[in-house]
Amino acid sequence: MHTAHLGLAHLEGLLGYSLRRTQVAISRSFVQIFSDLGVRQTQLGVLNVIEGNPGLKPSQVGAIIGIKRTNVGPLLDELEGRGLVRRAPAPADRRSHALFLTAAGEGLMAELHRREAAHEERIATYLGPGERDVLLDLLRRVEQGCRDVEDEAGTDAEDGA
Repeated sequence: MHTAHLGLAHLEGLLGYSLRRTQVAISRSFVQIFSDLGVRQTQLGVLNVIEGNPGLKPSQVGAIIGIKRTNVGPLLDELEGRGLVRRAPAPADRRSHALFLTAAGEGLMAELHRREAAHEERIATYLGPGERDVLLDLLRRVEQGCRDVEDEAGTDAEDGA
């Protein structure tokens, strides 16, 4: 049933409401595709960043994907406990750690990338040629606009993932 029939037509005209509903649908699709591997969206983001940038510090990984500093440690502990990520002393600062995928982590990434592609294909099914790129551009602009407003207000509203 279309939500307008439920008296929610106003909500359907709000970007935040539509984005949230879309995010929930995308999350459900992600769970269906990745749940048997025990990988959550945030973990996948961390693994992708480490794979593409071996040797980053935990704080750098968190900043790249928008995870609060206090949440990065426990997330890395989980991935390290599963044998997917390893910490090593950072060459430039021995008080800090550099992050690397383990052999098991590298092995898992091939399957994760295959499933990422299937997930992307699934969620973009109803987009025509070129619309995916347009949507990505629009979403980036909305995000940047929100960040600009945060900066002007002097707030720090990082993702709590």
